[in-house]
Amino acid sequence: MPVLLLDLDKTLVNVEDFTDYCSALRELEARGFAATSAGPETYWGKCTKKVMDILLSLSGDEWIEANKVVERYEIEGAERAVPMPYLQYFLENTLDMPKAIVTLLGAAATKRVLERFNIAVNAVVSREPGIKPKPHPDPVLKALSLLGVSPEKAVMIGDSEWDELSAKAAGVRFIAVTNGREKHFFTTPFITRDLKEAAHLVRKL
Repeated sequence: MPVLLLDLDKTLVNVEDFTDYCSALRELEARGFAATSAGPETYWGKCTKKVMDILLSLSGDEWIEANKVVERYEIEGAERAVPMPYLQYFLENTLDMPKAIVTLLGAAATKRVLERFNIAVNAVVSREPGIKPKPHPDPVLKALSLLGVSPEKAVMIGDSEWDELSAKAAGVRFIAVTNGREKHFFTTPFITRDLKEAAHLVRKL
């Protein structure tokens, strides 16, 4: 039975659609922050992608300052977020599997979402200083370390290409949740439409 590494936003709970990333982007740009590198293409809104690319490009004190800006908006989004389809079904059907959250959301927003939707996990790796975010393998590797398991004993479930690249770089199998989108850039053979299908598939791996 595998250990589960779970993305949060748009995998378990929809936070993005309730977070004003466009205002966050304008504030970041007004302060002189800009992206110097970019993560893989995915289906996020343009503002969300640009914000994450900026955070991906920064480090040290600059990252900390920019992260504070973004997290203010994410905390507001966390209060309005809604569960993804079949969230409770997924949680009920994976109760016996150890779990870690591996998310690009900031720590405070992540904590609030987990509280609001009563999502119990064994470890949480959110966006934090000193850890290169997805699509780098670092958050996945930290989650594995916190759970005390090797990559081959884990499965990551996520909705974006950033999730898949992070899992792949860490040597972890990946289940994609497409949320119904037909166009995507996933390369994993394990592709599902929603959490219900993911709950069934994970027990076969």
